[in-house]
Amino acid sequence: MENVLPASLQNWSVRPLAEAEKQGYLAWSLDFFTDPAVEQDPFVDITLQLEVTDAYAAYQAVSLAGLTFFGFLIWHLAQALQGHLGFKLRLIDGEWRVLENAPIAVPVAIGGSMRFCELLLQDTSRQSLAEFAVQYRRQLDAARRGEVPRMAPFTFLSACFMGNLPDLQFTALNMHWRKSAIQCQPCFYFGQRYEQGGKRFIPLAVKLHHACTDPYVLNALIADLRQRFASDPLP
Repeated sequence: MENVLPASLQNWSVRPLAEAEKQGYLAWSLDFFTDPAVEQDPFVDITLQLEVTDAYAAYQAVSLAGLTFFGFLIWHLAQALQGHLGFKLRLIDGEWRVLENAPIAVPVAIGGSMRFCELLLQDTSRQSLAEFAVQYRRQLDAARRGEVPRMAPFTFLSACFMGNLPDLQFTALNMHWRKSAIQCQPCFYFGQRYEQGGKRFIPLAVKLHHACTDPYVLNALIADLRQRFASDPLP
């Protein structure tokens, strides 16, 4: 594995996918959509308009210093992903692995010739919202000062990708992909929030690898996310 640090695998709680977990849909999809002998596009790109009325109200009620609404969404999405095996799967050098504590890669617009850099958010799924808010603000400020190094390819491709385009109210967005020794990274992009019919919405583009995820599991993830917003957990 190129650019792999044993400490990273330990921090991410990486384990092999158990045979007992390869059942139902995964029993055939894991091999079918990653067959190197077949030229195929293994992705499903979906853009939806996510209602965030309850989410925004909960965000305002929490009122944590330095926490943006996008940061609030990152934390909740990271917690919700923990309940869905498909989003934790990666095919790494031909072996299926489960990342129980996957890092999160967040692109940050910094302008200039670089345009973007990436935040690496570690342990998000195991942090309280208050703990995450501190880490998120510290790293975001460092990125804007140009103090964040470029992420190693292995780390970037293993992470959950979560981006934000706050000035674009898009209705469709297909994210880039290229062949790699690591497959099945889930990608999410939020857009510009807006109001319609007295409710608040935000565009959400999702790139799903069909080997381990599909619209069915995305629907279950969104349902869990909405439930989290409605229940308004404490920091």
